[in-house]
Amino acid sequence: MPKPAGKISYCTTCKNRLWQLADTLPDNLRRVTEDGNSEIVLVNYNSDDELDTWVRRFQPHIDNGTLRYLHQRTEPHFHASKAKNLAHLAATGDHLVNLDADNYIGDTIPLWRTHWAQDPDLLIHGFSPDKNRPQRSEEEAVRLRPDSGNGTYGRIGLPRGRFLALGGYDEQLLPSAHEDKDLIDRATATGLPTVRRPQPGTAAIRNSHRETMRYSGIALEWWDARNLNKERSAENIRLGKLIANPSRTPLKVLLNFGEETAF
Repeated sequence: MPKPAGKISYCTTCKNRLWQLADTLPDNLRRVTEDGNSEIVLVNYNSDDELDTWVRRFQPHIDNGTLRYLHQRTEPHFHASKAKNLAHLAATGDHLVNLDADNYIGDTIPLWRTHWAQDPDLLIHGFSPDKNRPQRSEEEAVRLRPDSGNGTYGRIGLPRGRFLALGGYDEQLLPSAHEDKDLIDRATATGLPTVRRPQPGTAAIRNSHRETMRYSGIALEWWDARNLNKERSAENIRLGKLIANPSRTPLKVLLNFGEETAF
């Protein structure tokens, strides 16, 4: 049976989120295996929760190319943009999809393939509407966008060449918050067409903003980090600075438990 056209790479990062990956990764590996021309790129961003040991049970997936595993062992704190860039730059697919550790691929692959078959030069923004997400406060309830409230906002797929041309995620942003929106906004500003597609069913494991910031190494609330990153992003776009990380230094990793390399 021929492979479907256009390899898709699902790019996942993890810092002490084994408690989530234990649920999401087995199902996501099943989905890419069934598809026949997809992979998951998983970055262990210096986790200390036995993630490295746990992943070894998926050695057959590493051997057959459905899982690429990167272990970054020097950076002490999680930085979303740096970790996501590692995963995307190590990917081998024609289309790169950010897939956070708490997200499930679900039944989305056929629909996304249909979109890219019709227009390969397209950014697809997946999300799961969830207006019933428990709120941390009344302030959060007011500020939360109803179409992005359950942790799936970062489901972003775009052509590999477009991602590279944008310079990836902006590593000058604070470690967490708004990095996904910044990537979408810069891509849109370059003229990349975008479609938004909902995902039915259980699309993600719920997280609090406190959990998101836990390993960032900065003493800021998520909303404060978001506002600062949002201001930087808006100013860059206003000035036409759409390409991030012009002098980025590659990060060293151990690839698939054996090869020392850098991305």
